[in-house]
Amino acid sequence: MSVETYGHIERGALLRESGISPVDLTNWVARGLLPRPSQRYFKGSRGSRSYYPAWAVELARDIKQMRSWGVSGVRVRKVLRGEEPW
Repeated sequence: MSVETYGHIERGALLRESGISPVDLTNWVARGLLPRPSQRYFKGSRGSRSYYPAWAVELARDIKQMRSWGVSGVRVRKVLRGEEPW
């Protein structure tokens, strides 16, 4: 079950539902393949939680599939930007 809030999904739910690793998530965000999360801070709790747009799950699945086919990160970015055909 995912934790979705107003069109956003928590980091852990994104990882579970997309099947990607935390390392892939961090790298793909850093490379601009996935959007940066919004941080929500909770008073009286342990820090913050990261929330991603709910549509990032499907995008992460697509990136994972392309990478499993051996598509380079550069080509993935071009495909996502519409600069090359899928």
